[in-house]
Amino acid sequence: MVASDSGERGPLDLVTMALRSARIDSPGGIALLPVRPPYHLYRTLGCGQAFRWRINVAGATGVFRGKPVRLSQTSDGIACEGLTDESALHDLRHYLGLDEPLESIEGVLRQDPVLERVLPATSGLALLHQEPWECLISFIISAFNNIPKIELSLHRLGRQFGEQVDEGVWAFPSPEQIAGASLRDLRRCALGYRGPYVREVSRRVVSGDLDLQAVERAEYPAARRILLALPGVGEKVADCVLLFAHAKGEAFPVDVWVKRAVERWYFGGRRKTERQIREFAHQRFGPLAGYAQQHLFHAIRRRRKGE
Repeated sequence: MVASDSGERGPLDLVTMALRSARIDSPGGIALLPVRPPYHLYRTLGCGQAFRWRINVAGATGVFRGKPVRLSQTSDGIACEGLTDESALHDLRHYLGLDEPLESIEGVLRQDPVLERVLPATSGLALLHQEPWECLISFIISAFNNIPKIELSLHRLGRQFGEQVDEGVWAFPSPEQIAGASLRDLRRCALGYRGPYVREVSRRVVSGDLDLQAVERAEYPAARRILLALPGVGEKVADCVLLFAHAKGEAFPVDVWVKRAVERWYFGGRRKTERQIREFAHQRFGPLAGYAQQHLFHAIRRRRKGE
């Protein structure tokens, strides 16, 4: 199955209409952002795309545009505490993927027999539109790492170099704030061997040798080559950044979970290389490969945990 882009994204003024219909319950308080089914906030924020959101029974907390925010999903939409500025809410809608045509996307994905079986438990996943700089550094840190350690490193990186925005909460540091760091200070952030990579990439951004806007503008193959030339960026990291920050929907990051899912559910348990899996996904899912990857990733992890 090769997915096609139906172009079904609703009227051109959909985002404007949604923002105008947002309700702010109290001055400086809570904004309510309408969403369309089947959007699922907690599946979207909790499926490995970003590492600085904390999800519990009260909702999801994080930092957006330098401000601490709390998000929760109700029957009326996404309640956002901490942002009321229209521009910031517009950016938050885009970041969360609230206006993606998920119903149409999942309709195409259901043509695949495997995804048809897993979608009841994964429906509502959207692709985040992350800030490229934070996404790049986060996934360099994620290489050959586990989620608790990634979260620890990002927390310490913010505390060491970022601006404090609330008690115990720091904004993600800028390239300039990291570029001049000593390796000793970076080691305090539990980066290990990744510390020199983080500093070197920061310096390339500051010097202009790395233009993240050029990555955004480039087609997927060229954008991938730019990222693969960076220290600490391998095949999986490059595809994660292209998918989660640059909207390259054909990207199909292959980690141990996705490799296991594809081998088990598409190849009867036969071993495949990561390159073979990527080529298979590109041919089968086309521009929706990234969405397919997220559903497979979420499904195999849930089954592993026995949920």
